Formats: sequence, C-alpha cells, structure tokens
Amino acid sequence: MKLNAGLKNSFVKGALTVSLGGLIAKLLGALYRIPLTNILKADGLGVYQTVFPVYALLLTFSSSGVPSAISKLVSSGEDGEKILARALSFFMPLGLVGTIILCLLSVPLSALQGAPEAKFAYIALSPSVFFVSAIACVRGYFQGKSDMSPTAFSQIIEQTAKLVFGLALCFVFRADYAVAGAAACFAVTLSEICACLYLTARLKKSGVTAKRSRGAYSLRKIIAVVAPITLSALLLPIARAFDSFTIVNIIGEYSSRATALYGIYTGGVESVVGVPVAICYGAAVSALPAISAATAIGDHGTAKKKTVEAIGLTAFTAAIFAASIAIFARTITRILFGGLGAEDAAITAGLLSFSGINVFLLALTQTLTSILVGYGKPYASCVFLGAGILAKAASEIVLLKIPSINVFGALYSDILCYLIAIFGDLVYIIYITKKAKRQSADKTR
Repeated sequence: MKLNAGLKNSFVKGALTVSLGGLIAKLLGALYRIPLTNILKADGLGVYQTVFPVYALLLTFSSSGVPSAISKLVSSGEDGEKILARALSFFMPLGLVGTIILCLLSVPLSALQGAPEAKFAYIALSPSVFFVSAIACVRGYFQGKSDMSPTAFSQIIEQTAKLVFGLALCFVFRADYAVAGAAACFAVTLSEICACLYLTARLKKSGVTAKRSRGAYSLRKIIAVVAPITLSALLLPIARAFDSFTIVNIIGEYSSRATALYGIYTGGVESVVGVPVAICYGAAVSALPAISAATAIGDHGTAKKKTVEAIGLTAFTAAIFAASIAIFARTITRILFGGLGAEDAAITAGLLSFSGINVFLLALTQTLTSILVGYGKPYASCVFLGAGILAKAASEIVLLKIPSINVFGALYSDILCYLIAIFGDLVYIIYITKKAKRQSADKTR
C-alpha cells in the first residue's frame, strides 16, 4: 500500500514550517543574546548558563521524548485525543515533581558546580519544568497529525516573551550579576507560560477534547515508546551537565576566569550554533511521522525515500551554515558580541570558527535519531550516541587540563562525540533499509 499524495507532500511542508518557525525563534533568541550578553557580561552570563545543563536534564526526564513518542503513536493511526489525554495526565504531574526537585536542590547543586550565586537562578527557572511538560504533549499531538504550525508558532511566542521579559528584568537588576542572571532565568519561566497558553487555545480552536471516554489509552503503551526516545534525548543533556562540572572546575585549577570561559562557550557560542541547528530541525521533526506512517502500512519504498530526503536536506542546509559560521566567525563576534572585551572576543571568535563543524554534525545527528525513531529503532541511536559521549567525557577531561587548549577541549570532544554517533546511525540505517527491501522482495515471490 502506498501513502496518499497529501501525506507525501506533508513532509516537505512540515519541514519548511518547522524550519521557518525555528529560524524566526532562533533569530529572536540570538537577538536576545546580544543585549543580554552585553548587560550580564561574562560573569552574569556564566551564572545564567550554569543552571541550564541540570535544567535540561530534568526536562528530559519529564518531557523531552514526549513529542516524538506521541507523534509516532498518532501518525501510526492511534486515537490521538485519547493519547493526548493520557499523556497529559502523566507527564504534567511528572513535570511538577521536576519543579520541586530543582527548587530543593538549588543550593547544593550551585555549590557543587562552583557557583553558589546560581542558587537563585535555579529557583527562578524551576516552574518552567511543569509548563514544558504540557507543551511537549500538545506539540507531539499536532506533529503526529502532520500539523507543524502549532510547534512553529509556540516557539516564536516562547522566544518573543523571553526577549521582552528577559531584557526588561535584566536591565532592572543589572547592578548585581547574580540577581540579573536569576532574572533572565525567570524570563524563561514566563516565556513557557505564554507558549502553554497559546497551545491550550490552539487545542480548543481545533476542537480537540482529549477524549477520556470509553476507556483510557494505555499508559504502558505510551511509556514503551517514550522510554527509549527519552533515554536517547537524555544523553546530550547529561553531556552538557558533565560540561557544567568539568569546565569550571578543571579550568579553575589554573585560571581565575573559568566561569567566564564557560559562559562564553555555552552562552555566546552555542547560541549562535543553535540558530542553524534549529533551522535544520525541521527535517528531523517531519521525518519521524512520515517514516512512521509509511512503515506502519509496510510502504518501505516511501520510508526509504523520506529517509534519503531528510538526510540530504539536513546535510545540504547544515553544510551551508557550517561554512558560513567558520568563515565569518570574527565578523559574527564583532556584530553580536561587541560588548565583550578584546580577550573574550578573541576566544569567542576562535570557538566559533571550529563550531561550524558542530553545526553540521549536530544537525545530522538529530535527523538520524528521528529517522531511527520513525523506523521503531530508538535504542540504536542511544547506543551510538552513548558511545560517543563516553569518548567525549574521556577526551574532555584530558584536553581541559591543558592550559593552552582550555575551553577548546570541550568543543573538540563534542566533535568526536557526534562523529561516532553519526557513523553508527548511518551504518544501522543502511542495514535496516536493506533488510526491509529483502523482506519485501521475499513476500512478492
């Protein structure tokens, strides 16, 4: 059985919608980072960025695998409204638990990271875990219906609110860098509330009632899909959390500017990298329901076609952005981070020139992961990315201890991580597509 033309065309339309939404959202995010970096300076930005790896880790537990899992279930022909109702009833309370944990651990975590002043930032950021859990469920529902506009618009609303609230609050509290960093984190919470309100209104407008009648959807079935996706999604935040402990503590052994260097790398540089990666994310999001729908009805030809399209679109787009960032690193630094001192600006430009490689590798990694989820093989991506992260951890500890390399060690180890993950993903995708082709040929004989 072949997929209808509408579903075939939905991949390109969905990819463009999410990519455009991601582009606008990330441009707003980058626009936000420029004055934010100049207001907070390196120390304040370091406080702001210190809390995010742990925050991302909690988000992963409560919601990160949810959009992909719900998208896969809904696109496979399951009862979408029942899936949504069951998912909300489980993941929103889980998000509340995450909020409470982040508040309770704010003091010991900040002390352990070598930045006790970050405790207020943890508290200010904690409520967003609850709201993101709800957002994840609703985005997954619409993605499963091949309607990518709610995801795109909610991202834009999210970033717009963060820009407005963040700059206003940071300006008011700019005299104290620790308080200003916490204010920037509270703006994130306010932005998630705005996105949640928009998606709630979008559900009502679409007539979605989140059906609970005639028996609830199996939570076990949802968890069975969420678990491996969450595990895969959990790995990168673990790596980022690892960075938050190693970079400051190891570099701090020979430099008094460890926190500032951490802020430059994770705040300034990664904010630039995030723009093209978000644009490329459209292919990853759209590939999952397209491949899942095709494999559900045994249309392996269409699944392979969507796989090739997703990889090709991602590689082409990411390569352009990667080359542009590498070539214009100094210009980007001068335009976006003019408030940095000469030394910090030089470090930022140097990091950016190599980060172009990470743009390409990270974009391709996220697309390959979505493809494997679409094929029902999420555990495979976990294995390959896990192997990459182990290599990253080992190499990072060694490289950071070398003063002449310092924070560049984190960047080099990231490159190694993604290379290992991509190699494993590609080999396995080739294997399963060839296997599916052989099985189809055997059935026709």
